[in-house]
Amino acid sequence: MNKFRGSILFLATIGIIAPQTVGTAPASGPVPAASSAQPSSLSPASGPVPAANSAQTVGTAPASGPVPAASSAQPSSPSPASGPVPAANSAQPSSPAPGISPVPAANAAQTPGPAPNTDPAPGGSAQASSPSEQDQKIQQLEQKVDELDQKLKAADRRRELKDEKDAEAAQNAATVTADTSGFTISSNDGNFLLKIGADLQADNRTFFGTGVGSVVDTALLRRVRPTFSGTVYKYIDYFFRPDFGQGTTVIYDAYAELKYFDFAKLRVGKFKPPVGLERLQSDDDTTFVERGLPTLLVPSRDIGYQISGDVVKGRVTYAVGVFNGVADNGLSDAAVSDHRDYTGRIFLTPFLPDEDSPLRGLGFGIGASSGNVDGEPLPAYKTFGQNTFMTFASGVSEAGHRTRLAPGTYYYLGGFGLYSEYGLTEEGLQKGTLRRDIAFRAWQVATSFILTGEKKGYTSPTPKRNFDPKHNGWGAVELAVRVGNFSAERGLFNYGFASVTASPRDAHEWVGGVNWYLNRLFRISLDYGNTNFGGGATVAAGGNRPSEKALILRFQINFI
Repeated sequence: MNKFRGSILFLATIGIIAPQTVGTAPASGPVPAASSAQPSSLSPASGPVPAANSAQTVGTAPASGPVPAASSAQPSSPSPASGPVPAANSAQPSSPAPGISPVPAANAAQTPGPAPNTDPAPGGSAQASSPSEQDQKIQQLEQKVDELDQKLKAADRRRELKDEKDAEAAQNAATVTADTSGFTISSNDGNFLLKIGADLQADNRTFFGTGVGSVVDTALLRRVRPTFSGTVYKYIDYFFRPDFGQGTTVIYDAYAELKYFDFAKLRVGKFKPPVGLERLQSDDDTTFVERGLPTLLVPSRDIGYQISGDVVKGRVTYAVGVFNGVADNGLSDAAVSDHRDYTGRIFLTPFLPDEDSPLRGLGFGIGASSGNVDGEPLPAYKTFGQNTFMTFASGVSEAGHRTRLAPGTYYYLGGFGLYSEYGLTEEGLQKGTLRRDIAFRAWQVATSFILTGEKKGYTSPTPKRNFDPKHNGWGAVELAVRVGNFSAERGLFNYGFASVTASPRDAHEWVGGVNWYLNRLFRISLDYGNTNFGGGATVAAGGNRPSEKALILRFQINFI
């Protein structure tokens, strides 16, 4: 800006103080004519008079000596001298006077001749502007430059404000997407995220055989769970999921997780304690419509704190937590005592980062918990058809200590999947003054295979071709089978905590099923389960509880 202003003042000053046009020169001495804007007249001296850079052509001069005119702004009068007067660079030819040599014209743009109405100033030059006029013009120019300077500064500031506003608007703008993970609203800087999803399962249960008692065929909404999850300020995740299925309203998950460090993520709220491999698997990803018998011995949801992370990224993970404590397969929104459950888990996928390893799909680990059960409700153990098969005697309550162990493993290769889990719970029961620790055990082995070529994994497969018969798309089809067993320690009956005529000592199940994944979000499953019991009925009734034969058809849609 200073350079620009100085240049304007310099040019303006030169223009103001430049001399005016030049009048007729005296006859004596040579006067060169250069850079004239109009034609120069000849001096009264004799001889040739060259005219250079003239804007017009020069007429003939008398033959007296050479008198050139210099830097004249107006035409000079012709000289009475004779002789040739050359004119250079003339745009048009000049006509010589009679008896006089031709005069070439230099840089002339028009024909020769004196400029009309030219009155030379006395002394042969024009009067320059007075000093006061020059100062006034300089002040006017300085004022205009100041005004222009202020306008430029104002324009720059407006541009800066607009750029700041645009940057802020871009930072606060949001992007809305809809895909297989649900509906997502996210800020452009990634600091804020909201995902809206749902988990809907509609079941039809049909029971076969005799002696099913009060069990009736039914159609029901097994799970109706909207989900809200996302991120705030980049490093804090949240997850909220209630359940309105089966005519109840329960908050299943509600937690926040600080994930600044990958090796130590802090989770606080209500969620799944890190015990039980199949329990930690999402309800939408389990191979069968209902989980196996070992899941009956681990907690469903609890309120507490957990730290988890990677010991070796992609290969070894851990989780430790402190919770209120809940009954087996149970959940609660409040602590029943001042005792706490302490949980831990370690899981290994040692070949997961090795893309070409046939053992890439191998995973194994163990989860455990320990705590006091005083005041907790008694557990409810259910069959594949979701019927309670074990009841406790009147006057029995939870008391003392409880320990859980839950090792598990899986292996996936291509479309093949193999899954195995074991569960052990040893907890204190009390009836009157009698208190004993009773053990419950369960195990399961499951295998599956996807017929359409997709890869099996811990999560649901994504079909190669979504269901679209017009374009030869039929989704993915999977076959699966599972066997499992549940047993109670004989002390449960020997100490009178349960009756062998009302509760079976063990339950053995096998389940076969087919899953049709029409796309990543929609699935139809049909499972048949047969559960046989050891005990649980009077001798007159055969000593064993009647077998349960259940056929469950499920329609499921989920996007989480």
